[in-house]
Amino acid sequence: MMTGRLFPLLLSLAVGLTATAQTSMNVASRDAMLYEASCHLYEKGDTLTSVSMDMEWPEGLNGSVLPELQHCLTAFFFGQPSAGYREGWRNFQLQRGKEIRTMKDDRASVRRYCDMKLHCLWLEPGRYISFLACLEERGEQSVIASRHLYFTFDLIHQKILTQRDVFNQERLWRNAGIRYQFCEVLDTTSNAPLTDTVDWEHLPGQFALEGPYVRFDLGTDSVGGTYSLVSNEVIDVLFSRNFRRWLRQPLPAAGTAHLPAEAVYAALPADSVFPETMPRFEGNISEAVGQNLFYSDNHRESTPRGKVIVSFVVDVDGSLKDMVFLTVGNVVLNRAVAAALRSIHGWKPAMLHGRPVACRYNLPFIFCFR
Repeated sequence: MMTGRLFPLLLSLAVGLTATAQTSMNVASRDAMLYEASCHLYEKGDTLTSVSMDMEWPEGLNGSVLPELQHCLTAFFFGQPSAGYREGWRNFQLQRGKEIRTMKDDRASVRRYCDMKLHCLWLEPGRYISFLACLEERGEQSVIASRHLYFTFDLIHQKILTQRDVFNQERLWRNAGIRYQFCEVLDTTSNAPLTDTVDWEHLPGQFALEGPYVRFDLGTDSVGGTYSLVSNEVIDVLFSRNFRRWLRQPLPAAGTAHLPAEAVYAALPADSVFPETMPRFEGNISEAVGQNLFYSDNHRESTPRGKVIVSFVVDVDGSLKDMVFLTVGNVVLNRAVAAALRSIHGWKPAMLHGRPVACRYNLPFIFCFR
């Protein structure tokens, strides 16, 4: 795939003014998507657990914290429904014991590994958001548990869409001719050669809406890696009347309420709120991000000519954490910006009384192609 680069049109002076104008105060927002990529190590008795996270977590959209979606995601990843990511993650941590920095060289210890991934597939503002969620738990010798979930969350009715919500069940399961053609479509549009492991009689299983396409999980692995991406026009005959009406349904009027700060931002120590000096980047942050920003040519037409606002914490060691995007209209661009920010170094932490403190930093970008 050919790749293009996006370059911020912020001059060095503009970035400097933006940085000095920033405070460690939280920015009120109606939308927020957390981009979390981190590794953690826990000790409980003789068990060491390594947790790897790669999350694109919706903390709220259009002024709503989306309680039903939060319950679904926290139950999937953390074992019990919670009000949101932060509460669910805290409960999960408590179950894993004390966080430590390095893996002990102790042959008597039991080692466990947990990999979590949440990937946003599509956001249709005001109507729906789609995801692939993956969770795998491993021991030293084998996989203990592995599962994944493709799904679409209806933002209008605050629910996960089921097959009955989307497809005409009579045509999908009982019309032999249509069903045969449907399976042929799945076969020809698969992203990988199919084997005898495909259970054609029980397809479709999991699915997710992606704008002009529907992604069908073919169920050949535990991570959702084999799928068919099918054009809506090709399977139009399978859509139910209710689904067609839902697609045409006018969106509710946009509200004015902002998300509660505690649902969007991680709590920081009191001395982080008003430091003597703010975090700063050594160099030109626009150039640094532009040089490390890779964005597919296929998405150029959907790239907004406006602001992308990201808020993150510059930790005492200059690393970035708790990265939250307050503009969520283009999830692909946000993902590219998050990756670029993680790949660059040169941040200096905020200072208070001569010592570094963790501090939130709010950074707007303006993008266009060059």
